[in-house]
Amino acid sequence: MSIKADEATSPSQKKFSGLNIKPTSLVYWLRFLLALIAGVSSSALRISSTQPVLGGTAQYVGIGIGACFYAVSILIVRYVFKFGEVELKGKHKDITLGGGTFIVVWVMVLVLVNSLVNALV
Repeated sequence: MSIKADEATSPSQKKFSGLNIKPTSLVYWLRFLLALIAGVSSSALRISSTQPVLGGTAQYVGIGIGACFYAVSILIVRYVFKFGEVELKGKHKDITLGGGTFIVVWVMVLVLVNSLVNALV
């Protein structure tokens, strides 16, 4: 009794096979795009200015926004893309994969947008 190649693949692999992109690459790009959005959203708080919108709590709210966007990315990877240990090649990769990319891009966008806004004001 043999298993055909089509039956051995998971539903999420079949779903994204038309895109010709690896599940790990899709997770990285998702986290990259959400980090861009989180950076712009966090910069709207004007954390680095002398009179931030939310007073002294702006830094904590900004970090909370980044954490919320990262949590949303985890939910998208698990429940929308339905990627698990098999597709991402490891345990808890749905949480850790692309985390460094997310943090670096989020902080860089936050600094860049704040610098541009403060230069124009």
